[in-house]
Amino acid sequence: MRINDIEQFFETHVPKKTLSELSLDSNNNITLINSQNESFDFDNIDTPLIQRDKIKTSDTVYFKDGKIIFVEFKRGQKIPETDFRLKAMESIIVFYNYVFNNNFTDNLCFPSDLFEIYFIYNKNNISATALPYFSNLQRKFRTQFKHFISEYHIIESDEFIRLFNI
Repeated sequence: MRINDIEQFFETHVPKKTLSELSLDSNNNITLINSQNESFDFDNIDTPLIQRDKIKTSDTVYFKDGKIIFVEFKRGQKIPETDFRLKAMESIIVFYNYVFNNNFTDNLCFPSDLFEIYFIYNKNNISATALPYFSNLQRKFRTQFKHFISEYHIIESDEFIRLFNI
């Protein structure tokens, strides 16, 4: 897959929003990442063949070091396991369909070391039982998805800011 070409295509065809906008919990008017840095609005890419209200995709996508990195901002206290699973797998499916429908017809081979996913949570908005829950999910999905996703992380917002130089 020609990642540099795909990244350039995204630059010209996929709208961007600030990380503050992408990480906004509109129900509570709380932003998880307070930054004017922009990233692709992956939730709103043009995917005519799917019903967006039924698909779970990540909030944004990064292209970094030859990897395609999906990032999901989770602001709520209760995050069901199915959200973690669906966001990871459906992000890959939507991404691949989007690039394929835009004439990037290279075959995608598994196991794939191209894809990573990061779930970002607010440490001030979780219960004491959430950390072991996140740790168990991370371990489970790293094993379950090892042939689809090279890295599967559930991290708190300060670590995301540090890792992504925000």
